[in-house]
Amino acid sequence: MTDLNATVDESLIPIFSSSSCTDDGGGAEDGDEDEAGEAGQSSTPQPISALKRKNKSKGTAARGPTALPRNRGNGFEEYYADPPMTPAEAVEEKQEIYHPDIPFEKRMQSCIQRYRSRRRLQHNRVYFFDEYLFLGGVDTSQGAYTGLDPKELKQLTAAQRKEATSRHVIHEGSSAGDRFYDGDATKWTVDFSSVVAGFFSTTIIPLTGLQSGPLEEAIDVVENFLRYILHHEVCPEYEEDVKGAMKICQAAREEWPMLNALQTALPGLFNLAATELFSTPDASDWAFHLFKVHDGFEAKPVFYSCIAMLEDTTPFEYLSEHRATLREQYECTVEVATVTPPSEGTIQRFNCLQVMTKEGTQNLPLAPIGTVTLRHAVIEDGWVHPDTPHPLATKDIELYFEQNILENFRPGMKMALEIGEIGGGIAFVKSIRNIVPSFYTFLPQELMRGFKPPRENDRPAPSIHNPTAEDNQAVED
Repeated sequence: MTDLNATVDESLIPIFSSSSCTDDGGGAEDGDEDEAGEAGQSSTPQPISALKRKNKSKGTAARGPTALPRNRGNGFEEYYADPPMTPAEAVEEKQEIYHPDIPFEKRMQSCIQRYRSRRRLQHNRVYFFDEYLFLGGVDTSQGAYTGLDPKELKQLTAAQRKEATSRHVIHEGSSAGDRFYDGDATKWTVDFSSVVAGFFSTTIIPLTGLQSGPLEEAIDVVENFLRYILHHEVCPEYEEDVKGAMKICQAAREEWPMLNALQTALPGLFNLAATELFSTPDASDWAFHLFKVHDGFEAKPVFYSCIAMLEDTTPFEYLSEHRATLREQYECTVEVATVTPPSEGTIQRFNCLQVMTKEGTQNLPLAPIGTVTLRHAVIEDGWVHPDTPHPLATKDIELYFEQNILENFRPGMKMALEIGEIGGGIAFVKSIRNIVPSFYTFLPQELMRGFKPPRENDRPAPSIHNPTAEDNQAVED
């Protein structure tokens, strides 16, 4: 493992400082967020008529100036817009809450509190939002403020009560420990884009399984929060960075479905045929077990037919004069530099192609082939990998892929591959270990999820006089 302190100064990013309400959903699921979280309320069942009278008496004014009206949905509907503020509320925000002279951390903490009052985060959205805040260095542990007098809390409005019992904390100083933002500018920097990129690169995978529904919910809650920051001019000094973070949200919305599609499309018939002819395929490789081979597939006619149909005749001329053998095979990590789809002439030739097999003439659905140019890259993941690339892995590589695969590649995407080279500029993919989107970012804060600070042990260590000292300690504990 790398030394966290040695890497933390570039990427542990408190993009927002934060605060939030104590209820898990930012309000009860039925939309009555205020009464559900009231401290000190008796659990004795009350008559329905009494509950109705109580709910009816609670107007928006009693729930706080920034509370979301019940008839406004949950704040995530399509075309949703925040209700207009009164002139007094606008002046308060501009001069007392988000004034540029107020430290960035305090402005963001107020922003999170008011945002949560204007949204009803329910179900998965609560969890996604908490994980996003944690990645930015915000303490999202339960019960950050406890021991408050319930009698005092009852005198507050719902919005004030949420602020007083906030469980999202931005620490200032040593109280943060080693896991959270502590105000140290040498270890932390404000970078909205990097935190969003880190969240949608690594954190989102175990949270959603990259299923379309949960994935869209996660993107929606982060994008909604960033839009709120811009709308209320919370930190104008980072406006461009926030806009960049919103672009990453859109990139995540586009690229993760593309990567899901690549799981069933890779490696393609050409690369599979080349692997069967010149190497040994590994069924455990990423995506290979999901790729479905058409009936009548034979490696040799597929491989040589594809080479013959290429617009560039150099590979065909090389195979006509040389015996095709595997010359090099190596692992490398690469980044997509350019994607070149097949030309119109190539597409027409493939449409006219019929492949002869042992069972007779069959029109195998061979898709037109284009190229992807790859350059050397690195995929960081928190583990230390020996930097011993094959000499050929540092040069630009050109690989052949079918048209449906090329459509799902974007410049900037990275892959960990095992590549075989035949000669004459012909290379093929033998195996795929990993593939990540173009915005992929690994943040050291990911390593701090299960971190527990070390503590001194004042108990004696084992010695020749007491060799079972550790066993006795375990019994005592």
